[in-house]
Amino acid sequence: MKKITYFLIIIIALTSCAKVLDVDPTQSISPEEALKDKTGIERAINGSYSTLQYVGSYGRYQVIVSDLAADNLDWIATSVDYSEFAANDINAGNSIIDGIWTANYDGINRVNNVLYKLPEIPDATAAEKAVFEGEALFLRALFHFNLANFFGGVPIKTMPTLDLSNIDQARNTADEVYLQVIEDLKIAVEQLPESIEAGRASSFSATALLARVYLTRFHTSGNQEMATKAIAMADTVIVGGDFILAPNYADLFNGNNTEPIFQVVFDAQNYNRLAQNFFPISLSGLYIIAPSPGFMTSFDSIDSVRFVNSALTDSENKPFCFKYRDIVTGTDRVLVLRLAEMYLIKAEALAYTNGDIEEIKSNINVIRTRAGLPNTEANDIESLKLAIENERRHEFAFEGQRWQDLVRTKRAVPLLGISELATVFPIPLSEMQTNKKMTQNDGY
Repeated sequence: MKKITYFLIIIIALTSCAKVLDVDPTQSISPEEALKDKTGIERAINGSYSTLQYVGSYGRYQVIVSDLAADNLDWIATSVDYSEFAANDINAGNSIIDGIWTANYDGINRVNNVLYKLPEIPDATAAEKAVFEGEALFLRALFHFNLANFFGGVPIKTMPTLDLSNIDQARNTADEVYLQVIEDLKIAVEQLPESIEAGRASSFSATALLARVYLTRFHTSGNQEMATKAIAMADTVIVGGDFILAPNYADLFNGNNTEPIFQVVFDAQNYNRLAQNFFPISLSGLYIIAPSPGFMTSFDSIDSVRFVNSALTDSENKPFCFKYRDIVTGTDRVLVLRLAEMYLIKAEALAYTNGDIEEIKSNINVIRTRAGLPNTEANDIESLKLAIENERRHEFAFEGQRWQDLVRTKRAVPLLGISELATVFPIPLSEMQTNKKMTQNDGY
């Protein structure tokens, strides 16, 4: 986090967000004026969601580097910063690292300002305040969780940056971060509505994120109770939520809204440049990264539905990601949590705790059936673990999950041929230079 005395100005100095988040922008309003009533809180919440659209967040970097640092994408252009992820040899001065760090901590500071001022807002009812708090806590949990996934232990921020007194802060352990994330999400589950428009968090969004966090914590701690909780949270969404797997896999990238549990919504004013970065020059793109040869050949020959909706080749036989298709206005939505993941979270938690083989297979087969594939042939725990890994690779390709999957299951080191130290990214140089209490990750 760079040393900025007042982040509150940023909260309300907003351009209009995606339509669901549209507000009238207000420039350079004092903190006291900005968050003095319900309207100010609403604007600040919308501004907090808008940080998910940042280049350093789901607008570009987090989506790309999660597949580039793993084995789904290759670097093919001249950007040195991207090349470092492809080589798993990242410099602390890398601008992408800095962008990811800054975007997430900006989001954390925004929601912390909302939480700090919310109790004294006079014209909001208790019910309205509860929803505002739930949204803020869901976002704070997501930001902290993303940081921990990339950097390991990071400073936990639960108070806004009001002055210089709390700029310098030591790192918490990764487990402490997960515990904070879980506590935030538990409250969010209770206070958020069960259904809400696309782009905002519901109670099921918080429950689904809890399932992902519990699964991660199980792998880091070995505590089987965490796996049990991951299964319970996933089941809550599957059974209790009004979610349906998109009838066709292609529908997920053509506006389907029955499967997404939480997604980042973009419009022509608040766009992403994912398609532009992925599309080849022959299709007016920049072609900075491309599906790796290993990814292209990893699909079963009959897994055609997922393949053609994940990657295509142009007239020059150059492969490119096809999940993001709006190269003109950049309005492709980014899927953060969706129903298919809940089935595979259940399957993974069961497989890694020697659960019932038929139940594991059943959860895998739900996803395979939607893709037009026969049931899995895996019949023992070890082969089922690999089957789940393979399903996740093909189901969530280019959705920003591959790196986290391999690191979580401790498969990154043998599969990618990297050292254990390389499974966390370096703390950005800007943070090391400005935070006197910060320490660098080993190996950097």
